[in-house]
Amino acid sequence: MGRWYIRPMPLAPATRLGPYEILAPLGAGGMGEVYRARDTRLGREVAIKTLPAAFAQDAERRARFETEAKAIAALSHPNVLAIHDVGAEGDTVFAVMELVEGQTLREMLQGGGFSASRAVSVAVQIANGLAAAHDRGIIHRDLKPENVVVTPDGRAKILDFGLARRTEETGAGSQSMAPTLAATEPGVVLGTVGYMSPEQVRGQSADARSDIFALGAVLYEMLSGRRAFHADSPAETMSAILREDPPDLAPIARDVPPAIDRVVRRCLEKHPTGRFRSAADLAFALEAVSGSGASAPAAASSPGAPTEGGATAPTVPSFRRLTFRNGHVAGARFTPDGASIVYGAAWDGRPHEIFTSRIGSPESRGLGLPAGNLLAMSAAGEMAVSLGYHHPFWLQVTGTLARVALAGGGVRPLQKDVGHADWSPDGRSMAMIRYKDGHCLLEYPPGNVLVDVEEWLGYCRVSPDGRHVAFSRHHRSGEGEGDLCVVDASGSCRVLVPGTTNLNGIVWSPEGDRVWWSGISASQLHGIWSVGLDGSQRQVYVSPVRVRLLDVRRDGTALVSIDDLHTCLSIGSGDGDAPESEMSWFDGSVATDFTADGSQVLFIEVAEAENPHYACYLRQLDDGSAAVRLGSGNVSRLSADGQWVVSVVTHPAHELMLYPTGFGEARAVPFLALERVWWAGFHPDGGRLFVVASSPDRPRRLYEIAIAGGAPRLLWDEEVDFDRFVGLPISPDGDRVVLRRNTGEYVSYSVRANAVEPMKGLGPGQTPIRFDASGRSLYVTSGDARAREIHRLDLATGERTPWRTLRPPHPMGVLYMSKPIVSSDARRYAYSFMRVVSNLYLVEGLC
Repeated sequence: MGRWYIRPMPLAPATRLGPYEILAPLGAGGMGEVYRARDTRLGREVAIKTLPAAFAQDAERRARFETEAKAIAALSHPNVLAIHDVGAEGDTVFAVMELVEGQTLREMLQGGGFSASRAVSVAVQIANGLAAAHDRGIIHRDLKPENVVVTPDGRAKILDFGLARRTEETGAGSQSMAPTLAATEPGVVLGTVGYMSPEQVRGQSADARSDIFALGAVLYEMLSGRRAFHADSPAETMSAILREDPPDLAPIARDVPPAIDRVVRRCLEKHPTGRFRSAADLAFALEAVSGSGASAPAAASSPGAPTEGGATAPTVPSFRRLTFRNGHVAGARFTPDGASIVYGAAWDGRPHEIFTSRIGSPESRGLGLPAGNLLAMSAAGEMAVSLGYHHPFWLQVTGTLARVALAGGGVRPLQKDVGHADWSPDGRSMAMIRYKDGHCLLEYPPGNVLVDVEEWLGYCRVSPDGRHVAFSRHHRSGEGEGDLCVVDASGSCRVLVPGTTNLNGIVWSPEGDRVWWSGISASQLHGIWSVGLDGSQRQVYVSPVRVRLLDVRRDGTALVSIDDLHTCLSIGSGDGDAPESEMSWFDGSVATDFTADGSQVLFIEVAEAENPHYACYLRQLDDGSAAVRLGSGNVSRLSADGQWVVSVVTHPAHELMLYPTGFGEARAVPFLALERVWWAGFHPDGGRLFVVASSPDRPRRLYEIAIAGGAPRLLWDEEVDFDRFVGLPISPDGDRVVLRRNTGEYVSYSVRANAVEPMKGLGPGQTPIRFDASGRSLYVTSGDARAREIHRLDLATGERTPWRTLRPPHPMGVLYMSKPIVSSDARRYAYSFMRVVSNLYLVEGLC
């Protein structure tokens, strides 16, 4: 039996909801009324959706709605309907959205199916919008033709993210998408049912792959003019979703190429693992099989997608190598006359130094400056440099910002803990990104904070007119995944390109009207793209290798580096001085745990081979056998008996997964009221998990979760600071967990006593790794990218005994060395190091 919702009374014209004046009704449905309204503050027209009275009467649902609406409002994606505001007036809860003129897909499909090219164009745009939402952990759960509007210029916009969410609890951590609208509305219920995934029909939790199933059903309908799953009753339709495949497209949609039919079939796989891993993968597949024929508007095209009017053959850019040594190039700029370059590089294993080279000459000469990197070059020939430049965590960089004239003179230090900087057009000021008290700040000019986040910001560049700063905002600490953003002098920030897999360079175009960026797109393509301030995107260059954009000359000539990045895994023996073994699997192997006897290593792949999801692997060490992929995830730990691995998964949805190391089925661990899990480790009894997680009002706290189900139990109500690959050491008896307060102080937390006590012998710069088998000692590490020390700390006395000194086999190109892990029996240790080898190139012919 469906739940009956009470609709609010229709609102008459001139009714006020806060600052919004109702103008006219636009539509109505089981989930509320939609009105055209006027924002009296800004003088613009908007759409207002009033929601059922149940929202106002249920404080939990209302709070969840407001949280989801805020998350959706942060998307700023051209294929997602923007939410401007949420509010309440008496018993009326409402959302304020952008007003979009156009038709829903349902209205457009009244005339039958679309051509293949038009259907794919719309589907690519929907997939791009879903991908942006999924990257933020937002799942639609009710995608259908009624929830997509196509504007007169062909742009598709997804409606009702979170606004039409209809869930009923069916058990721990699960949500049912069974029909909940009034039974007097035939067609609405059937329409919703016809786009549910099999897991939704079964009452299981819905993740991003459920949205992919729904998009497959929508694409099938656009191609054929018929619903993929349609029967005489909702029950029969749900049965078809579970057991039947849609009719073949060929007899009913004759212009559909077989490759597109295969894409649709993959979307509609009954089991989620058979579908595309992400909406970005789906968008890429559609673009590829359509012969680059998706004719989405430029503003809605995905990075790497072809531009409109593709009949003109693109010019082929020419590459001219500028440097010829072995090492890592960190930063480079043209000199003001464009005839030379200045760059920072770490050649042959030495620290980063600043060099200059005349274009056309293979020789470079050092400028005689202190060790550091070049950050920016002013029009007057003054350099912004980073003294002591280094990588404190993977791709994050920092140093002391200083200024020095290219012609020579003294170096003037300005600010510590600065990662990136750029000159204003007149050379009198700078934009800079710096770290302070766990936050990352973008300031322009220095002291004027425009952006303040706990995420990592990078690559700030000031526009030629000085009115905007383009920068990257990265989703995870130290990693390349992120959004390309722009902020103006008032602090108004916009996302221009959401959800890149890797963003490693930003430059304004010579005309100053567009931003060029380099990295890996959401479609997993290396290259360079450009985007206007209106969000319109176009492809500049797609590369077969990793390319990083560093500068662009006035004539359009670009300065780039070609980078070879590998994160290598090294395994050493705790017995004697046996040489280490290189045990990397793909290009991003990071060790996270050992089995109790040290015979197997658990590691994750965090680079291109497993982009953008990451994955955990288990490898036997003694017989040299192949690594075994266990499943997706970017943080993982083994149970004490070695039978299970717990992994934090962030793509395509945020989940806490258990993977068997032998026989068995993977399963999700519900974390209910918690928003995000950052790290998880097993209690020694195997039935519980310690997790560091965030709730709406408590960022990064320590919780305990029973694997069998139930609400998380808050253990320690202080913010926890930690290295997510090393995690939190747990004592062999499961009573003590070593925690670091955000002040930097380490404490030992007792689960039984619910109390903490200070840790003797642990100071700044030292990180605890794990307890030894007795529980009386702790392995701790300190050091940097060139060498790390492992000590054994006696917990009773606080005395430290040196255990091992770790160095990468060769320092060339090594930018970061991870904190090591140690097996509980001390038979083995492991660490990973990131090596980037690069050289500079001059590129002509980019358009």
